[in-house]
Amino acid sequence: MLAYVRLSFLLWLYTSICCVQTTSPAQFMDDISGYRSACKKIGWEPKQDCTVYNVIAFHANLNSNLNNLSPNTTMKFENVQLNKGNGYDPATGKFTAPEDGVYSFTWSFLTNRGGTVYIAAVVDNVDHVHTCINNQQSTHINSSGHLIYELKRGNKVWIRTWHVPATFIHGGYYSYFSGSKINSI
Repeated sequence: MLAYVRLSFLLWLYTSICCVQTTSPAQFMDDISGYRSACKKIGWEPKQDCTVYNVIAFHANLNSNLNNLSPNTTMKFENVQLNKGNGYDPATGKFTAPEDGVYSFTWSFLTNRGGTVYIAAVVDNVDHVHTCINNQQSTHINSSGHLIYELKRGNKVWIRTWHVPATFIHGGYYSYFSGSKINSI
């Protein structure tokens, strides 16, 4: 019986939508509200609504060059170009997840001839990815990394030096840290 009611409703809905004349915006919203109400009554609800989801994303780069940073120094990317959701704090260099989800983080840094830089991507004080340049011989060279990680609200992610002192990291748009939420849990 329920299957018959659903099929009847779907046929009514289809003919109502395909054969509708032009209506006013107010009448259209009333119609949509009625369709949603009818779907809800028979237990058939869409998995997602037509609402806009909050974007959580940030991108920040270094203001100036960094010299001789000791291991375990948190890098503070002060020049914030995007901070949707206000998860990134340039004063601490740390991103705090505003809500549960799967997040993607990227970073890149540039050093000069002879430069040695070891970088760790850290989640709540545990290293998860390492990238490095060791005594590089080009005029300039960069290294980048990527981390995809499931975070709970309040988890923190940041970039820090590790292993040995970082001799030189170019500032400006050459060295940056970015992240975004890619999926809800």
